[in-house]
Amino acid sequence: MALANKEDFGLLPTYPGRYMARTIPEFRELAFNGPMAEAACRVMKSKEAHFFFDEMFAKAPRSAEKTIWHTDRMGWPVSGKMVPSLWMPLTPITKANSLECLAGSHVQDVRYWLFSPNARKMIKPPDRVPHPNPEPLRSDPSARFLTWDMEPGDLLVVHPWTLHYSGGNPEDIWRIAVSVRIFGDDIRWDPRPDCVNLAGISFDEMVAGERPMGPLCPLVWSEDGRREGDAEYPRGFATRWTRERKSDINEYDVFAKSLEAARQEAKQA
Repeated sequence: MALANKEDFGLLPTYPGRYMARTIPEFRELAFNGPMAEAACRVMKSKEAHFFFDEMFAKAPRSAEKTIWHTDRMGWPVSGKMVPSLWMPLTPITKANSLECLAGSHVQDVRYWLFSPNARKMIKPPDRVPHPNPEPLRSDPSARFLTWDMEPGDLLVVHPWTLHYSGGNPEDIWRIAVSVRIFGDDIRWDPRPDCVNLAGISFDEMVAGERPMGPLCPLVWSEDGRREGDAEYPRGFATRWTRERKSDINEYDVFAKSLEAARQEAKQA
């Protein structure tokens, strides 16, 4: 709960919910020596897993804050499908505050326009469409909206094409989950300017068509028992800062406004 109470762990002031494995030993242990990578590889039938990055999602008790419907696919500077989000709760989860997924959306090959800070500064290419709003489908008996009751340590392996969403937290306790991202066998670098910025990895190093690897994307599990460990993985960041960390800012609120504007523009076209 110290994280939820904003204790200073040396995390980036711009994204204090990312890259915990760089500064917090317990998260580093989970990312590099925990069972998540192996579990995901067995689901994906991947022979290897390379670490990508980790992220935390925390919602206060009785929070009305929502995460809009979206897919993760176009956020990552890669091609391939084996880049799941390994979503693990650190507090008890109920169906009322669970991550929610639209069943079957993982087979829909759609390159949605992203909500990254980079994308918001760009003009949307004509071949990219805004994320849909599946809410009207709740009255469709053929649509399945999936939620779960979960205990700390349970795991969801979320396909990067899956449409997912998170409502508020109506419970009386914090809802906290960590999401670890890994690269499986079919992943190759495919950098695009609208992707999310990743600490430590420049677009210059993302050689298109090559596999992510090296000190910033170490091998964390393999079918034949090989691991590279965390000895060369960074334990800090490329700068220092004095200003206060970002707090009480919901990036998705910003995107929701731009998404609605894009939908209105599409209707008028």
